[in-house]
Amino acid sequence: MSRLYCTLFDSNYASRGLALYRSLERCLREDFVLAILCMDAEVERLLKKLRLPRVRLMRVEDLRDPELLALRGQRPAREFCWTCAPALMRSLLREVEPGETVTHLDADLMFFDDPAPVFAEMGDRDIVIHEHRFGPERAHMAASSGIFNVGLVSIRHAPQGVACVERWRAQCIECCELDPERGLCGDQKYLDEWPVLYDRLVILQHKGAGLAPWNIENYRIEPAADGSGVLVDGEKLIFYHYHALRVVSYGRFGVCWIWPSAGYNFTSAHNRLIYKPYAAALRAAARELRGSAEPVKLTTFRVGFIGFWLYWSRGWLTYG
Repeated sequence: MSRLYCTLFDSNYASRGLALYRSLERCLREDFVLAILCMDAEVERLLKKLRLPRVRLMRVEDLRDPELLALRGQRPAREFCWTCAPALMRSLLREVEPGETVTHLDADLMFFDDPAPVFAEMGDRDIVIHEHRFGPERAHMAASSGIFNVGLVSIRHAPQGVACVERWRAQCIECCELDPERGLCGDQKYLDEWPVLYDRLVILQHKGAGLAPWNIENYRIEPAADGSGVLVDGEKLIFYHYHALRVVSYGRFGVCWIWPSAGYNFTSAHNRLIYKPYAAALRAAARELRGSAEPVKLTTFRVGFIGFWLYWSRGWLTYG
């Protein structure tokens, strides 16, 4: 039986979503299906032309959720995408057999190793989530962003799992705004109450699951001695969350230049081991998408020559 993952993105995030899928192909040792909720017609057309073997393309209409459909066009695109995440999980949970899991992935993740340790920690429980694990200087961010991150959420077709996703979906239908002063962070801050509500929930302890700009400073990042991957305090890096990354340029001299998340500090090791591989993955994805159809809409952040030189000289730019 294939393990079911899901994600969602529009054409602006097409290269990131494709990079996520290719990383799953490289890293997963079990069969899988990635259900992709296409948030605009263009990304659906592009992905159809690629004929990705382990991908299932879906539209919002496929979720058969009238309350969700009523919000399309009423909410800003970003808020509507957040609202769709639990609705997508609910729809897929209704399809799988009891005992099977559905795992949501943010489109800006990339896997470095097999996620088997995630499911080993989950065991026979119904829900698995991971903390932000903010560094000491960022601990205050939990008040606005929440204790937990929605980058990876896995839910089992079981009583507590179903109850959890139903409640989460209803909350997001009611309100899915980003308003820190009111304690709102899209679909994310609702997770803060889950440990109290669900005794069949697991909070991931693996240090390589959920590495991100907001916690990378907590850990020692180094290559594995045998060249098999990246280590986070001696544990294999499973996936990294490329939050707030900006693409500066695609395809210049065959290179993809990226600006790792603004406002965070990264070492040369972080850039070499984590960001440079992602730049290469985005470059490959952009080329693949360009070869599949008419010109592709790829969101980039342009800087002038002086700005480009300044960012590069200070180590703010990474390429692959």
